[in-house]
Amino acid sequence: MIKTVSDRYEGIIIDPSSLPHTKDELLSEIKHLIDSSQHKKLLWINVPIEKSESVPWLTAIGFEFHHCDEHSLMLVKKLVSNAFIPTTKNYIVGVGAVIISNNQLLVIKDRYYSGYKLPGGHIDKNELIKDAIKREVFEETGVHIEFESIMNLGHFQNGQFGESNLYIVCTAKALSKEIHINDSSEITEAIWMDVNDFLNNTDVNAYNKSVVNAAINNSQLKLTEQQVKLKVTTGEVFY
Repeated sequence: MIKTVSDRYEGIIIDPSSLPHTKDELLSEIKHLIDSSQHKKLLWINVPIEKSESVPWLTAIGFEFHHCDEHSLMLVKKLVSNAFIPTTKNYIVGVGAVIISNNQLLVIKDRYYSGYKLPGGHIDKNELIKDAIKREVFEETGVHIEFESIMNLGHFQNGQFGESNLYIVCTAKALSKEIHINDSSEITEAIWMDVNDFLNNTDVNAYNKSVVNAAINNSQLKLTEQQVKLKVTTGEVFY
């Protein structure tokens, strides 16, 4: 039998581990659940990839796509016409680091862009910003860093795969100097470069130059992590 829990939006969330294996069983239990849920407005099913054959069965009875990751797809069905469905959006969130030591800036080249740029990359699912930037810098350069602050936020409406791209630029302190590229499949070069050489390099894009200039000249605008009691179990707050 299908197991459920209630959510904050007057909906019901189906436990995916309790989904029947056959089409007839699944649709019969879903119909029974809908008929017995007279005071609920939404029905949610998070379908794991190993049960993806059930997706067309469910969309045929009114379920719609809501959000997904590489392992599952969340479907939702309105049980009443005026039900409120909380919106979601796929954002690609990236981090970059301005790391300056003795007027030397840590920079990289990768296989997809001709000029030098700041080290960084995508934040993994459930990863904190400060952990992501430490991981990315180490993978790309071999340099250990200590997170300091957030000093810039870029938003690009049509990023990878047509999704909105948020790019968070951090400042960090180098704890080591030796270069060792761990991600050689993507990174072709990592060096310490004179800051002025970077800012005067015609192959460096204007955005990278602007954030390095801001890190040098606008230190008072940097956001540092604050200890704030949050409702969620993990999180970060900067101001």
